[in-house]
Amino acid sequence: RRTAIHPAIASPRAIRQLAPLALLVALSALGAAGLSVRFARAGVGVWTGTAPRAKSIKGIARDPLNSSRMWVASFGAGVYRSVDGGVTWTGHRSGLGNTFVRCVTPQPNHPDSVFCGTNGGIFLSVDGGLNWNQILATSVSVRAIAVHPIRTGVIYAATFGNGVLKSLSGGASWSTVNLGLGNTLVRDVALHPTKPETLLAGTGTGSINPPGPGGLFRSFNGGLTWSQLADTTGSNNGSHGAAVQIQFDRLDPQRIYVAEIDRGVLKSIDGGTTWTRANSGLKSFRTRSLAVVDTLRYVGTVATDTSGIFFTTLNDPGWHLAKNNVTVEALFSSAASPGTAWAGTDGEGIFRTDDRGANWNQLDGGLLNTMSFSLAVRPATHVVYNGTGFGDQFWRSTDQGVSWTRARFLFSHNSEHGLAVDPVLASRVYLSAYGSGVYRSDDDGITWYNPDSLGGTLQNLFVRDLVPWPGTGERLFAGTGIGPFETTDGGSSWTSRVGDLPPGFGIHAMALIPGNPFTMFVGNDNLGVYKTVDGGNTWVAKNTGLPGPFVHALLVDATNPAVVYASLDTLNCPGCYGVFKSTNAGESWTPARTGLPIAEVRALAQDVVNPSVLFCGVYGGGVFESQNGGASWGPAANQNGLPSLRVRALAVDGALRTIYAGTENGVAALTNYSVAGVDPKPGLALAFNAWPTPVRGVALTVSFALTRPGRVTVEVYDVRGARVRILARAANESAGPHTLVWNRRDDHGDEVAHGLYFLRLATGEGIRAARVVLLGR
Repeated sequence: RRTAIHPAIASPRAIRQLAPLALLVALSALGAAGLSVRFARAGVGVWTGTAPRAKSIKGIARDPLNSSRMWVASFGAGVYRSVDGGVTWTGHRSGLGNTFVRCVTPQPNHPDSVFCGTNGGIFLSVDGGLNWNQILATSVSVRAIAVHPIRTGVIYAATFGNGVLKSLSGGASWSTVNLGLGNTLVRDVALHPTKPETLLAGTGTGSINPPGPGGLFRSFNGGLTWSQLADTTGSNNGSHGAAVQIQFDRLDPQRIYVAEIDRGVLKSIDGGTTWTRANSGLKSFRTRSLAVVDTLRYVGTVATDTSGIFFTTLNDPGWHLAKNNVTVEALFSSAASPGTAWAGTDGEGIFRTDDRGANWNQLDGGLLNTMSFSLAVRPATHVVYNGTGFGDQFWRSTDQGVSWTRARFLFSHNSEHGLAVDPVLASRVYLSAYGSGVYRSDDDGITWYNPDSLGGTLQNLFVRDLVPWPGTGERLFAGTGIGPFETTDGGSSWTSRVGDLPPGFGIHAMALIPGNPFTMFVGNDNLGVYKTVDGGNTWVAKNTGLPGPFVHALLVDATNPAVVYASLDTLNCPGCYGVFKSTNAGESWTPARTGLPIAEVRALAQDVVNPSVLFCGVYGGGVFESQNGGASWGPAANQNGLPSLRVRALAVDGALRTIYAGTENGVAALTNYSVAGVDPKPGLALAFNAWPTPVRGVALTVSFALTRPGRVTVEVYDVRGARVRILARAANESAGPHTLVWNRRDDHGDEVAHGLYFLRLATGEGIRAARVVLLGR
């Protein structure tokens, strides 16, 4: 059922005068949904939810002496280990300076020593993968590591840019072995199982410097010299394509299988001298992974619509689909249990078969837990956005966190520290990928791109926080590793607002004065809070009363710009825990932490519909709520329902009285939280609010909630008491939350003057009022 809209809103004249075009899109979307959005999916009075759940797996290895111990290379989250055959998993990143792990390889004779290759070099663990030390730093990624089965001090590493590296000292020192290797973009290196001085290297097509051919290369002398292997299939001009993975058949090492990126599977039965294509039955030739064990062969494909796992047997000429709709990056099988195989995927963790490929089950056991680093809610549609840490990708939910969808075309696997919803453009969302800059979505978080990828105007890509200008489209600030930058065109170009901040002022938090975005607060990890009143030209430290310099979060009160909140880290400062409050725009600070545990507060949030309600995310303590401006705090419902007490992010949907908590084990939601003076019983009490205010932009969001169905009128009055607009009028509106957008125009479609206005909500339950201040454009 639609909320009745006053004819002036829908008149052709009014529609023509709505600006910008994005507002038309927003109002059309609201109209199509009836302007009335109601959900009741989050936990009522309790925390519910552990999603989204995913992990990108690039490599899988098993202890050759203990089949219960396994390791996986997680792209973004380090190395995960299982000691019970894959039932449960634990992440281990201690000492791992680069968590983008592409391969993991244990020593065959003493597997407490484990190597992993990352985007920044090679790391070694000597305690079974619990702790790591870097043994080789590289500026390119390490794609594969192979250990000599007899002389275990001899190790080879395939690097994507430096060719093949070799160590004769168990990894203590390395040298390049590229003589005759025509391409240094090496994706895999494989040792002959019975003649380990014979190696094959798979390279990428094209080359860096110097130019050279791609494909397969072979060495008979431990990598001292290489020669290129010709493609004898009669295609590709006699050259192999980009070889991603190489597998020797241990039953007969003369049989070799190679997965190439765009040419499928190639097979040799004479040690690599001649080759045939083995692609019958494959739905895609974009292959990334192979596993050969006993008489079984598995291959994984990564095409957008035809990705999956395929299998065949030694004497079967064709491949058969075993599991579809999974993007396979790694496959593993072992002669110790040939009926079992493991598939590592991009974004869905690991799948395992125990019946020779007939059935595949997704593993969990902690492996799929995602770390939520940032959250945001779009007030008009209640869509929830979740940016994750350590490569777990971006997710969105349209049903209050019950189900989540992973974004497409977000090529960054960096941690996502910042999220911002465009206040005006109905489908615009911004995301910061720490190390890759700011991404933008024009379809509400479904697909992403970097609008500044060619211009490079964002001078530092290590962005944590994103803050939009209230009520203004395409304009926001990005907090980088050297200070704030501003865009006025949706991230296509950026202008430095670093001003006279101290050099290298890496921003952890930012906050704007709602009615005057030229006034801004920033905080970092060693210099505390700085403030500007001229849009970033000049900055002044504002740390009086703050006991420590590490600022995690900043929040300006939505109704009183003189009130600012800051949360601190306890690092090297035991008395710096909790929340601090300023009532004079940052000139001085006092503790506002009564009831909070002694722990760092990572996140702050305010319910703009019920502004007296504040929330903070305590790292290790859960979510706490204050209903008196931070004077006292208490747990927001029973914390046992949270998937983890390590809370990193918060987002509040005031119209639904729902708060979302981003933890290290996923996102949880709590609805119908207590609000002073509002009926806490199930069902939302009569509430009314408008934001942002003051507003300089073109649109104002108005929300109200009803405890039961009934008549509703929403009107706008000026300071003289004259009615200027009827926003909604319905004889029998449904119970629950509702959202409207006022475009600053009157009932005739003319734009109203800036100044003070009053909004009046009249229902069968009573009357509520809110005031708003419209600033000039």
